This record gives sequence, structure tokens and C-alpha cells, in this order.
Amino acid sequence: MSNQKKETISADEEIRKLVIARLKLLSPDTMKSIGSMGTFTRDQLIERVEKGDEVGETIKNIEMEWLRAQKEGIVEKLYE
Repeated sequence: MSNQKKETISADEEIRKLVIARLKLLSPDTMKSIGSMGTFTRDQLIERVEKGDEVGETIKNIEMEWLRAQKEGIVEKLYE
């Protein structure tokens, strides 16, 4: 396996861990609706992110976009 592929896998694993850590901060009673994919509990979302299925990838992308928006100050501007 090439170094670049290893780095990509490693980065994906780190992102997954970050998203799971953020999800674990939610109350176990939290429910999130993911469009036409359905409604999921916190624990179901964690499981889906761990599996890396379509729902898990969607949650991962949503969380990463949220973090990017916070980093760029977009979130704060919405609440001004």
C-alpha cells in the first residue's frame, strides 16, 4: 500500500474518531433526522459512522462542514 493511501486511510480514521467523539457529547435521547434516510438516535448514528455506510458518511460530512464553518467564523456571523 502506498504512503499516500495509508495517509488517506489514517486521516479518514481520525475524522471518524472526531465525529464519534462529537456525537458522544449528545444526550442519548437525541434524535436526528437525515432527510429521506430516516431518523436516528445518537447511538445509531455512532454505529453508522463506525460502519462507514451511507448514513455514517453523510453524518461525517455534515459534522466536518459544521466544524469548517465554525473555524471560518460563519456560525458566529449567523447569530450576530
